[in-house]
This record gives sequence, structure tokens and C-alpha cells, in this order.
Amino acid sequence: MTSLIIDKDPYTLFQELERRSLEVGTALPKEEEKKPTWSGIAFSINNHLLLASLHDVQEVLDCPPLTYIPRTKKWLKGIANVRGRLLPVIDLEIYLGGNERSIQVNSQILVVQYGALSAGLLIDNVQGQHHFMEEDSCSLPMLDIGGIAEFVQPVAYRNHEGTWLIFDVRKLITSPQFMQVAA
Repeated sequence: MTSLIIDKDPYTLFQELERRSLEVGTALPKEEEKKPTWSGIAFSINNHLLLASLHDVQEVLDCPPLTYIPRTKKWLKGIANVRGRLLPVIDLEIYLGGNERSIQVNSQILVVQYGALSAGLLIDNVQGQHHFMEEDSCSLPMLDIGGIAEFVQPVAYRNHEGTWLIFDVRKLITSPQFMQVAA
């Protein structure tokens, strides 16, 4: 190690100290740019992989006991008492044109709210949260998706499981047909 020469002027001395410290100092870690992600609750209906935005889903529940409401459409399965709040439960598969079936043991409820309206969407196959990077997005492929098509956004995401369609919960809830529950 070389010593500093004291008879230099202070400015030159500080420059020499800076140069030496930069030679032996380690580089600071580089800050990585955080890439934007899109997150949603994954589920499937009629073998279609669907995503509901995390912003639209308040919570996911195991299916609570339901109270049947007479003279309603078959897709309104009933009302559930969820922590003191009455929640209408809609079988999303039947609503979208699927066949009527009984509630499964693994059925879950996606609790959604838009304004003052809240509802529970009954789903048989909820697969948890999925996160996608921007580069995973693609335009909506040409698929025969039946009744779901009205509620699917024009963007989709791809991963090793397949192509995930984004289900527009807000469009569903604000649909005039969704409000017409009387049979």
C-alpha cells in the first residue's frame, strides 16, 4: 500500500483518496427494474381456463350452506349468510349456458362486489392466484367459447398450462340479464 504524500494541497489529496477508494471498493448492487405483473384468481368453466382480476374478487370461500329462493332462475342457487351479510350465490357455469348440476364438495364462492351490489359466484374448480408478466399477454385467440364470450376481455395470458382468458366480472354484474333472477 502506498502512503499519501502530505505536502500536497488538500484538494489534490482528496482526489487521490477518492481514486484509491474507487480502485479497491466493491461496486454497489444494481437496482433491477421491477416489471409490471397482472394477477388474478384462476378457475375453469367448461374446460376453459379463466382469470378474474384480483381487484374484482373480494375473497374466495368454501361453499357455505345455501337457502333456496323459490321462483328464481336455476342459476341462482340461493342466499348464503356470510358473516351477517346476505349474499346471493350464482352458479356461474349454469348462468353461462352450462348444464344444471349439484354443488360439488370442492365448490367455492368468488365473492365479488361492484358498487352496492355484491354476489357470490359458485365455481367448481378454483385454482388459486396466478401472476403473469406483460410479455405473457396475447390477443384473444379464436375459440368457440359459447356464453362466456360476452364476458371475456380481448386480452389473454399464456403459460405452460395453456391460454387463460380474462373474465370481466364487472361486465357480468352490470349485465341486465344478471339482475333478472325471477323465473
